Amino acid sequence: MSAVLKHSGTEADPILGRILDPDGHLYMEPEVMKDLLRELLPHGGGFVLDFLERFAGSEEDKKLRARNRDNILAIKGISALGSFNPSERAEALETVGIRSQIVFSNTVKLETRQNSDEARVVCRRVNDYALDWQKKTRGRARVACQINQGNVDWAYEELERVLKAGALAVDLPCAQPPGGVSPAHEIWDRFWAMLQEANVPALIHLGDGGLPYSKAPGDPMLPIQGWGDAAALRLKPAERSGGEEAVSPYYMLVAHMPAEVYLQVMVMGGVFERFPRLRFGILEFSTTWLGLACERMDTWAEFLAKVGKKYELKPSEFVRRNVRVGPFPTENLPLLVERYGLKEVYCFSTDYGHLEGSRDPIGKFRGMTDKIGGGYEEDFFVKNPSFLFPGL
Repeated sequence: MSAVLKHSGTEADPILGRILDPDGHLYMEPEVMKDLLRELLPHGGGFVLDFLERFAGSEEDKKLRARNRDNILAIKGISALGSFNPSERAEALETVGIRSQIVFSNTVKLETRQNSDEARVVCRRVNDYALDWQKKTRGRARVACQINQGNVDWAYEELERVLKAGALAVDLPCAQPPGGVSPAHEIWDRFWAMLQEANVPALIHLGDGGLPYSKAPGDPMLPIQGWGDAAALRLKPAERSGGEEAVSPYYMLVAHMPAEVYLQVMVMGGVFERFPRLRFGILEFSTTWLGLACERMDTWAEFLAKVGKKYELKPSEFVRRNVRVGPFPTENLPLLVERYGLKEVYCFSTDYGHLEGSRDPIGKFRGMTDKIGGGYEEDFFVKNPSFLFPGL
């Protein structure tokens, strides 16, 4: 039995087997990744592919895989149980007590969001791979299909295609304005209408806002890479499982910025007013910024009402109705709830396969929900994330 189950409770535990996890990761074996990226080689894949080619199949990798069932959440990176194998991912989720998980591609997002015909070819191929992988998890995982929005017509075509093929979530780039305009621009209204009608959540995820040291042409970061260009702000990936996820002293201080900008233009641009049933998720960007962002929007909306611009709801109420976010287990969730409320918005996640998800996210978050009290464990682990799992 997994150490997670031993820590989290008995078979009578009220949440095990019902937990919904909106943030896990799909790794790819190096040869698979190279094949999917073939139009973009030799430059595609970058440091992640370089790392995986060195590490996958190494003696260290073999040792970790040999014990990745002993404590499923403790082994990270491509060595984790089900990191790239869909049937093993179903086994891992079953053992840990997770009913379903939204899965993001871990290794090809940089390439699929670039504004080029080659990138769009790769994006479509990656989505086909993701949809096939999703089917092989026997309903345990929902893989977020990626939509390259550099070309508006192509984005609509691809969204329609993946929705018809069974996509249950879509992952959107947020490093630069989609199609050169705001996501609140009227050219994207049919895009949001399609997602609302299909009852499929739109998601943004860490990495969609760019990578701090990317050298790929046409691949920006918000804020631009130059702000982190200093030896003291870099961290070389470690040669260990999950080492390609090394977090620099700079990155996580600014990584929330594209998510904050994206959310605020969606709210203040009236997207959730025009599409009240649209489901929107923000994963792995941290949550410490969210409450203050809502306060600023509420204050500004109150002023705008005096000069003739009125909203049906307060901005924070749109967020509570239409948005869900995933905190890190290192954040002080009880303090955030005390300061800002927004209890409906916060969701559990494992960040499965990534180091920042910790070895015991269930136990760590449970300690926080116990402090909040009032039955918040049920809300945080099951009810709140269910918004991003329509149909379950």
